[in-house]
Amino acid sequence: MKKPVGLKEIAEKVGVSRMTVSCALRNSPRVNKETAARIRAVAKKLGYAPDPKLAATMAGIRNTKKKALEPIAWLNANQNARAYHDYPWLTPYREGAKERCAELGYKLDEFWLREPGMSDRRMSSILSSRGIRGVVVCPAVLPEITHLRLDWRHFAAMSFETAVLLPRLHRVAPDYYYNILLALKMLRRLGYRRIGMFLHRQEERRSHHTYLAGFRYFQSGIPVEEHTPPLIYDPFDEAALRRWLDEARPDVVIGHHSKLVDWVKAAGYRVPHDIGVAHLSLDGDCEDWGGIWQHKRRIGAQTAEQLISMIQNNRIGLPDIAYETLVPGEWRFGKTLRKQR
Repeated sequence: MKKPVGLKEIAEKVGVSRMTVSCALRNSPRVNKETAARIRAVAKKLGYAPDPKLAATMAGIRNTKKKALEPIAWLNANQNARAYHDYPWLTPYREGAKERCAELGYKLDEFWLREPGMSDRRMSSILSSRGIRGVVVCPAVLPEITHLRLDWRHFAAMSFETAVLLPRLHRVAPDYYYNILLALKMLRRLGYRRIGMFLHRQEERRSHHTYLAGFRYFQSGIPVEEHTPPLIYDPFDEAALRRWLDEARPDVVIGHHSKLVDWVKAAGYRVPHDIGVAHLSLDGDCEDWGGIWQHKRRIGAQTAEQLISMIQNNRIGLPDIAYETLVPGEWRFGKTLRKQR
């Protein structure tokens, strides 16, 4: 067996100290870029591989030296400064992130991007002055923030759902395509044949159009007489919904709004006797309905965990390629659907 290469061999080859090698391999800003690049090149050539047990031990030692929990910024872009406290369909994200941060020795500090007089430059200054190295960019209910121009050179950043178009950040999101196909398959198992989709345009865009793509793909495998045209609305039009229900004649409607049952009833139909209703995001919203449980707490926790990993490895600044972590949902039966045959 070939003896593993250690920091000492790399240090001797490059002509630096073992501490410098250790810092360079951990992407520490204390080592200049040219020296760090030379050290990593030599380490790769020699076949160096870190000892995972030793790395975990050293990370634990470094964390115990911290006297206070390191802050992570939770950037809220909603018009309501307390949106992630007041809106039950949003709170699971924050709760999951907060719990995971506490488990790993960090804490969430909340900041409001729409605070009067706030600008991207001022927010960057505030975060830097407080020693914050990691930020979570949160999605907003309309109106959305499409561009965020922080001084990204100083921060590691993550987002979840579709929080911002530019810059492209690593993000954690529901597996929209898997979720819509799972919902459609389960509804068909329940005996529904004319499945209609009723979505706000923002939700359809937020899925990167995979909701609509999955719906169209599903229809390609069922008889033509069972096809139901989707209704993508913006804004909500009660008359348009009533016309669509009367003309398309769905026996179940799949959507993404907590008032969908009320709207279907207002159109003159009983739920679930005449028309069933399925929700694509039950957590914190319509938990006794049938539909998809998105695991929002898990999404929040995974966002925090990945951000903390970036901080610990000094992955600061915008990524050259933004990665997506997709979290598959879970089907749940509920009162808005008829019983399984």
